[in-house]
Amino acid sequence: MSLPVSIDSLKSTINRRGGVARGNRFGVYVSHPSKNMNSLLKFDPATLLSNVISGQGINVGDFIQDPRDMFLLCKSCTLPGKRISTTEATHNHNLSKKPYSSVADEVTMTFLLTNDYYIKKYFDMWQEMIVDTSGKHYKTSYKRDYTADVTIQQLSASNDMIPGYSIKLKSAYPIQVGAIELSSESDGLIEVSITWEYDNYKSVGLIDGFTDIVSHLTSIGKDTLSSIRG
Repeated sequence: MSLPVSIDSLKSTINRRGGVARGNRFGVYVSHPSKNMNSLLKFDPATLLSNVISGQGINVGDFIQDPRDMFLLCKSCTLPGKRISTTEATHNHNLSKKPYSSVADEVTMTFLLTNDYYIKKYFDMWQEMIVDTSGKHYKTSYKRDYTADVTIQQLSASNDMIPGYSIKLKSAYPIQVGAIELSSESDGLIEVSITWEYDNYKSVGLIDGFTDIVSHLTSIGKDTLSSIRG
């Protein structure tokens, strides 16, 4: 039986803990696994032509990929759980479970698709780096060449963008790009689901989380400029 408490005590506890966590306040930060991804950061002729025809003209955004696009287009994601693997053991005629390892869940993200299919092309290219399907032998690359760290943050309910909880997926890569259903009977938004595989995840502190984000954005910016110059 729980102890009787007043509503004021509950409000005080929630306020002292920074408020109630909101599921719609989150951020994802994906770093490029290889410089080979730079080709996608160059302007898309189809998008450029579409903007000109629609009267939007040409702007610098057509040539430089904004690193915030992945953050803004992510509609939903999951924070992974972790299960302790056990084996049964007998001690003094009592059967008990003994831990021997741990298994982390796969992570799924859902992204909104824009007319240039940027997100779909991005992850299609990433998967092509993992397994080359252009030839007969479907060669796989070295793991160090196709994995990258992915940061997921649960943000506070206020507009200060301060993370309350952050995790980093170590050596992550997209194991599945979901199917996209097209129908003449539907006029809704199109989404694509991405499933991540990774070695492990760890919780990162406030300072470490901000350092990782700045590092990711700086790296993407440098790669973008080098791809344009190249």
